[in-house]
Amino acid sequence: MQEENDKRFGGILGGLKRLIFNDAPGPVSPKPEEVAKTVTPVREEQPAPPAPAPAPVSNFTESSHEQSSIDEQELIQKIYQLFESINKPGVDFFELWNAAEKMGGPTPVNIQNAYTTLSILGLSKEMAMKTGREYLQEIDQKIKADVQSKQQEKDHLVLQLQQEKASLQSKESELEKQILNLQKALQDTKAQLTQVDSKYTKPIFILDDKMRVGLSALAIVNKEINAVLNTVEHSVK
Repeated sequence: MQEENDKRFGGILGGLKRLIFNDAPGPVSPKPEEVAKTVTPVREEQPAPPAPAPAPVSNFTESSHEQSSIDEQELIQKIYQLFESINKPGVDFFELWNAAEKMGGPTPVNIQNAYTTLSILGLSKEMAMKTGREYLQEIDQKIKADVQSKQQEKDHLVLQLQQEKASLQSKESELEKQILNLQKALQDTKAQLTQVDSKYTKPIFILDDKMRVGLSALAIVNKEINAVLNTVEHSVK
């Protein structure tokens, strides 16, 4: 499958191979012009240089250790479906491409043989080059527009991430400040707790002593008064 897709790509759509989009049009059946089954082989010529690969739209600022679940080959097929969906009426680059595919792939020999056959139907080299570049430009624009849309989605998510992270960091800082204040208050409370006994021991001792002495004095006075009362009761006539 890999070799088949690579062969179909050739060098013409290679620049689009790593552009990712998820909303490409669904399968569209191509309607290429019928090509004669047998053609006269011609001398193989040097292939034209491939179109330069477009520069990446943007690079991810965050690295991810997760393995991508996106199937690149599936996206490649969607690009082919997009190519087929924009096929224009008449004999142009698309029919040249499709004819070469039917001959086994877009090799220089097959492309020359396909061109020789389609030139009978009015295809010129200038038309093939012009329409091929137009197809490539249209595909490139559609995919880049989709990539730009996804870049905007990413930027929105990155902004949300930054805002939520900043909010949580602020909350974390506030909680840490509260924890420090509570720890200081706890230390102060423990220090006060170690001093509370000494603060009240002496006053309590003084009160205990006063009560002890008071009760002792009361007992002495009571004893003396009772003695007098007893004398009055029994001795006074």
